[in-house]
Order: sequence, then C-alpha cells, then structure tokens
Amino acid sequence: MDKNRELEVLKMYLEEVKAVSQEEEGERERLLTAYKTGDSAGKERLIKLYLMDTLQIAAEYKEQGIAFSDLIQEANMGLLLALKDGETKNERIQKRIRQAVLEAIDAEGREGAVSEHVAEEINRLDEASKALSERNGQAPAIEELMEYLGMPEEEIREYMKISLDAINAGLQN
Repeated sequence: MDKNRELEVLKMYLEEVKAVSQEEEGERERLLTAYKTGDSAGKERLIKLYLMDTLQIAAEYKEQGIAFSDLIQEANMGLLLALKDGETKNERIQKRIRQAVLEAIDAEGREGAVSEHVAEEINRLDEASKALSERNGQAPAIEELMEYLGMPEEEIREYMKISLDAINAGLQN
C-alpha cells in the first residue's frame, strides 16, 4: 500500500475510533464480567472500547519494519483472539494484543532474514556462473556449479528458479 493510501486508511480508522462513544465508568469491567458468563450481547461494544487500546499499543511499535496499518490490524486480531479464547481480564487482553503485534514484528524480521539469505545465495550462484563461463568459455553445467559452490543440485535449481521468476516479474512490470 502506498504512503498516501495508508495515511488515508489510518485517518478513516482514527475517525472511527474517535467516534466510539465515551466509556462509562466501570463499563468495560461490567461487559467483561457479562461476557465471562456467556452473555455476548455487549461483545461489539467491548471490542469498540478496546480499539483505542489496540491503536495505542500498535503505535508503540511503529518504525519496526511493518506498516502502521498492519500493526493495527495485528493488534485488532490479538484482541479478537483474546476474546474468542475467553479472556476476561483487562490486563490479559492487553497482553494478548501486545503479543500479537510482537509476533508480527518477529515474523517479519524472520521473513526479511530469509529473503536476505536467498538474495546472497542467488548472487553467489550468479558470480560462480560468470566465473565458470569465463574460465570455460561456455555456460556451466549444473554439475560444475555443484562442485564449484559445494551445493546440492536441488538447491542450485531452486535458486535458479527464484532468480528466473524475479527476472520474469521485472519484465512484466
């Protein structure tokens, strides 16, 4: 999502959160107690009361490599899962919201590390292919790449496929 679109979505979301009527004293606790006993009539109101919390928790983790709108979405999912799992204590619900945001950041970090590793291996494969081509005067066979890089054939083919897919995607754009 481009920055302008994200700002537009965030602005609309913030307006919706601000439009939630003011929480009455003790309302959240009453709704949590009712929800605990199986009364889900106030669930929608309960969710609305937590929207500002999800927004604030998500805001604490801005600039962590994930779009703010995605952090808010993860926080909201954490809220919904907490309620689905029967959490009825405010502190536990907020902990689950924070946990969902942190898990998303962690997953994004792992995904980035994997992507970086794949890019490094593709570059290594490309350099080996160029070196062997220069040395032998022709494109190297898979067996030559396997020996040169000390990689199994399956891995070389996978990196070649990823590289080709990236090239094809670039040509289509």
